[in-house]
Amino acid sequence: MQGSVRRCRSQVLLVLALCVAPHARPLAAAEHIASPAEARLKADVAFLADDAQEGREPGTKGIEAAADYIARAFEQAGLKPAPGAKGYFQPFSLGGSPSLGYPLNLAFAGPDGSAIKAEKADFSPLAIGTGGSVKGLPIVFAGYGITAKDEGRKLDYDDYAGLEVKGKAVLIIRREPQADKEDSPFDGKRNSNFATFRHKATNAFQHGAAAVLLCNDKAGLKDDKDVVLKIHEAGTDVNSAIPFVMISRALADKLLASAGQPTLETTEKEIDADLKPRSHELKGWTLSADITIDRKSIETKNVVGVLEGEGPHADETVVIGAHYDHLGRGGVFSGSLAFLSSDIHNGADDNASGTAMVLELARRLGRRTDPFPRRVVFIAFSGEERGLLGSQHYVQHPLFPLKDTVMMVNLDMVGRLNDKNELSMIGTGTVGGIEALVEALGPSAGLKIKKTPGLSDGFGGSDHQSFYSKDVPVLFAFTGVHRDYHRPSDDVERINFNGMAKIANYLELILLDIIRRPERPAFVRLTQPPRRGGDPARAGMSVYLGTMPDYGDDSKQGMKLAGVREGSPAEQGGLKGGDIITGFGGKPVATIYDFMESMGRYKPGDKVEIVVKRDGQDKKLQVTLGARPKE
Repeated sequence: MQGSVRRCRSQVLLVLALCVAPHARPLAAAEHIASPAEARLKADVAFLADDAQEGREPGTKGIEAAADYIARAFEQAGLKPAPGAKGYFQPFSLGGSPSLGYPLNLAFAGPDGSAIKAEKADFSPLAIGTGGSVKGLPIVFAGYGITAKDEGRKLDYDDYAGLEVKGKAVLIIRREPQADKEDSPFDGKRNSNFATFRHKATNAFQHGAAAVLLCNDKAGLKDDKDVVLKIHEAGTDVNSAIPFVMISRALADKLLASAGQPTLETTEKEIDADLKPRSHELKGWTLSADITIDRKSIETKNVVGVLEGEGPHADETVVIGAHYDHLGRGGVFSGSLAFLSSDIHNGADDNASGTAMVLELARRLGRRTDPFPRRVVFIAFSGEERGLLGSQHYVQHPLFPLKDTVMMVNLDMVGRLNDKNELSMIGTGTVGGIEALVEALGPSAGLKIKKTPGLSDGFGGSDHQSFYSKDVPVLFAFTGVHRDYHRPSDDVERINFNGMAKIANYLELILLDIIRRPERPAFVRLTQPPRRGGDPARAGMSVYLGTMPDYGDDSKQGMKLAGVREGSPAEQGGLKGGDIITGFGGKPVATIYDFMESMGRYKPGDKVEIVVKRDGQDKKLQVTLGARPKE
């Protein structure tokens, strides 16, 4: 390759210079001279992962600067804008951080004209619920809001047993009973899944409640301080399609006393003593509230550059992609593994490395004078860290027809090649006849190739999955997870640029073969699900369905499917991509969290009725759940 020739020539010149300059410093035997490719890769990663880019979080000036940088690099490499794009950009929107809006009111009305108006310090809507106005909702006290039936734990506890809550507001306590006991059939001080906000929100919604009022539990108070959580502190994603409001214990006790009921502390002690619910209606009392949660959309963009092909296959497209967004300054619900830190997460490996690799390959292919027989489209995706949103937007609004897209090669975290020079090539099983080529070209680039037929290798989903769901063959290059993953320490000085140059050499050969093949690569649908990361409902569960959610859908009208896996229980039961799951086992589903909660109630082999909305019509399907595949 030209880069290797230049490197060898420069080394020869340096040796000659040392021969005629006896006082010059001798070259250390282990000292490495960077190639031009390494210098380009380092310059790209250094810019993208600089503090000035603020961690490339969508909605920041930093990610906009990164998008402009990528677009300039595409233009300089000779790439053209795609038809239908805005220059080199494909804009789209994603949900922003929630904030409180106006009006914001909470009041209780009781018998004989009695009333309690909540002060602003006594309540706060939580972003895991929705906004809206409610008027005159009857109120019921539903203990901890838990339905816990678990034979393994010897748990049979249900705060909703015999309680009619449909169309009512439920008042519930945070966490779970016996929260300070090590021998609790729940999890004591550790808290079980039944203690989560998600379980409480979904459980209330699926029992028909119209709103949730949550207050702190006594055992969870620090220094007896009753702190009302702020809007984002229980999570930023909507868990269920009803308002979810936290109120102070003082306000809850005032309401209970006005209804002639025991205090929270008394009820907690009674439940702790015998693990029997103490749920009841607050007769004559109703809730009226105005809950406003603003979720202003964030405008972001994919960056797209094109090298057109010539000849009979010119309308066929090969996509080379990587996401360029990252986590910003992290935070509790950002995905950061150092979520208490407010330091910039520069994401040098994740995924400035993959973006730099896309730019390097664009430069290499762009400078070739021989025309390509197929079109090559380079895409830097935004919104990947929020759930593959940029790549999902592209496959839903493709700039070139997906039926003519013959391959997608994804580059995510390719900057940490180890001492063994091991590169994972994931998804080889989706491409007919590719495995021998992938393996054979490794040694010439100084790489040991680890082939993985499925779509994951112990690492969560990435943008290739959006294309696979549309029957596009995919390859995913990946150097592995490390201790700096999703932490501020993922910085430039930890990147192996010599290793990146080796990977670029290797991928260039792979791509040239794909682009020039006389026949388009054959798509092979996997008969086994990915080992991890593909189906969110599998995490921590024994059952398997085989659905691929559409993470870009936030309608809160059900869980929309991007696709289902071939041979999976979902496909065998008749589910299809585009279906919206609105019911599972007789319980309503409004969000992916409702779906996950419902899945967790079942075992492999159980038959369950799933209700989907398809072409505007409700359809009931009988599905036999499978066993979770072994890792």
